[in-house]
Amino acid sequence: MLKHMEQKNESTPLVTVITATYNLIENKRAKFIIQCLGSVHNQHYSNIEHIVIDGASNDGTLSLLKEYESQGWIKLFSEPDAGIYDAMNKGILKANGKYISILNSDDFFHDPEGIAISVKLLEENDADYSYADARVLKKSGRKFQWKGDLSKLLVGEHYCHQTMLVKTEVLRDMGGFDLSYRVSADSDLMIRLYALGYKHQYVPHCFVTYRYGGYSFHYDAQSRKDHSTSFFHHIGCHIGLSEDDCFQLWQLKFITEQTYKEQLALVHKVPEEFGRDYVYAELKKRNPLGGKQPEKKRYYLFGFIPVFQVSFQKNTYTYSLFGIFEILNVTCFNGKWNYKLLGVIPILKVKYCK
Repeated sequence: MLKHMEQKNESTPLVTVITATYNLIENKRAKFIIQCLGSVHNQHYSNIEHIVIDGASNDGTLSLLKEYESQGWIKLFSEPDAGIYDAMNKGILKANGKYISILNSDDFFHDPEGIAISVKLLEENDADYSYADARVLKKSGRKFQWKGDLSKLLVGEHYCHQTMLVKTEVLRDMGGFDLSYRVSADSDLMIRLYALGYKHQYVPHCFVTYRYGGYSFHYDAQSRKDHSTSFFHHIGCHIGLSEDDCFQLWQLKFITEQTYKEQLALVHKVPEEFGRDYVYAELKKRNPLGGKQPEKKRYYLFGFIPVFQVSFQKNTYTYSLFGIFEILNVTCFNGKWNYKLLGVIPILKVKYCK
């Protein structure tokens, strides 16, 4: 008997959860999909259908999934596809719910009230989509909370897409995921939702666990290009940002890739709506001495005896006595600082984390 029955009660509109799968057993991810399926089945919200779109797995994954289909937990479809976003688009077309949630096979709902709370706020505020905080789980076992924040859309730190519930009609009107973005079509979708003016609703409740190191993580350079290209075309070109500006601002890469003068000029181009204060604060925190400054700074005793010198080259600050004897070497890369005494003895390492 199905645990989640499609009800006519308007107070509990049907929610469709979509999960894409392919050869999970071969990739040693069987335990993840089992946890994912269980977390949907155990939601306290009474009206859910869980659609699993499989890409014609041939490693035993289908047999595993059919066990859950036979119990009524999922609706299973399996056929070759053009990748994860093509699979998600197929799920969008098959969805019967008023709202759609995309939950990746590695991820899960750690709180059984998540869907219920999200639907309640969507219905009360007549919103088109919702987003929330996510718990990020690293391979080391370390966890931290990713705060959902639309003002960070420009820099690509806005929110985890697995926390979203979106009206099905909205996703279909938008054409679903744009398959031209092979790595970050999810980012493009979130950018388009905002750019098209759909009404959003923040859900102040963390209910999704996202396993760090997923698909886009392995293609970092392409993810950067996808996100910045989409943001420029849909938003950036209308607010005075160039495509290169958007590229530099992604994950705040400009802090280690531009001169200090360029950094400050770029920060001033960022509208308040897209986190100017946050970007500037991060610049001061991660790189307080500025960017790639080609000049050397000299400090003089009595105004003419050079006793101390600071030079900068390739993200490295060198501190020298009389411009000759190196006493400290400081290297900065992506917010990580390494301090070496006499240029060779590591004495301190500092990393800025979320």
